[in-house]
Amino acid sequence: MGHVLAQVFAQGGYAVRLADIDEAVLARARRMIASNLKTLAEAGFFPEDEIPAALDRIRTTTRVEEAGRDADFVIEAVIEDIAAKKELFKTLDRICPAHAILASNTSYLNIFEFVETNRPENVLITHWFAPPHIVPLVEIVCGPRTSRATAETVRGLMVQLGKKPIVISKFLPGFIANRLQSALTQEVLFLIDNGYATAEDIDEAAKNSFALRTPIVGLVKRFDFAGLDLTQKILRNRQYEPPRLIDHSPSVDRLVAQGKLGAKTGCGFYDYGNRTPEEITKERDVKLIRLREFLKELGEL
Repeated sequence: MGHVLAQVFAQGGYAVRLADIDEAVLARARRMIASNLKTLAEAGFFPEDEIPAALDRIRTTTRVEEAGRDADFVIEAVIEDIAAKKELFKTLDRICPAHAILASNTSYLNIFEFVETNRPENVLITHWFAPPHIVPLVEIVCGPRTSRATAETVRGLMVQLGKKPIVISKFLPGFIANRLQSALTQEVLFLIDNGYATAEDIDEAAKNSFALRTPIVGLVKRFDFAGLDLTQKILRNRQYEPPRLIDHSPSVDRLVAQGKLGAKTGCGFYDYGNRTPEEITKERDVKLIRLREFLKELGEL
């Protein structure tokens, strides 16, 4: 996520410092950013002649002190580990200007319970969704001491970058979108692990039913189209029982043990052939870009 967040801000005209402890990771980040911008240009959604300027706005470093010393806004996207995030925020609080806003891209950790800074009013969560240079949503999550001014500043910045921000006034594990995705994940893996359906069957079922209408009616408006009286009856029917919550999946465990980690290794639940991760990602991104622009034309984004 980190390298694409840098890309989004660079596309928006901002000078960016991208930091990582590994120079090899930074080198790969630069390649991925250049590839993403080229894909956007080929699809007609970013001027090709502006790519060099966007890339020049991004400076990489293995020294977090260099990245943060003149920063106005910082987003950390390190591993989901309490100790790592706590230590990083302590460092950022020390090296960044007093006015700087410090944000986490965590998807589920309640940073407000363990992060210690001298600027709690300037600390919040900005949760982005992959790929963040295409998917519009950013969930802005406030802590108990986050100021309204900070939340509004970040919301305005996200709008300026072309994002669709929503502000969540207090922490809730999974926020909104990930809570919904988590429920689907439990059901999907229940169906696969118990032999009810293949991965292909499940994806076909989703893409050719509720996923098709979701961009138009969402998840709540669909109740209105179904009729709230019918919704009431369905709830009372009690024929559906959600699967028991699981903390692992035999199907996922088996694939991981085989080294099949998904698109980044060319094989997971699906076999992506001998294509590189960049080629696989490009195909996905082009389709998402076209879908996003079509939904914009319909007034649904």
